[in-house]
Amino acid sequence: MKSEKKELLKNFKAVACDLLDNYEKYTDEEKARVKELFQMAADLNSVLDKYDIEAKFDIEDYIDTINRYFDNVYYIK
Repeated sequence: MKSEKKELLKNFKAVACDLLDNYEKYTDEEKARVKELFQMAADLNSVLDKYDIEAKFDIEDYIDTINRYFDNVYYIK
């Protein structure tokens, strides 16, 4: 699975670079199609954001937890 992901990423980068290498020469219709393709990728990314779990770190909660189990740790805000 990891090699599949690596191959997909490599191919996506290659296609993206190839699509943009002569962008300034494209007709308005071709530019619109490229923009539409990238917008579709961005929209898909937004849908898949639910899988991006961001760990939230609260220093005050951390200090409180440490203080419960060990001697007081002094933290200056």
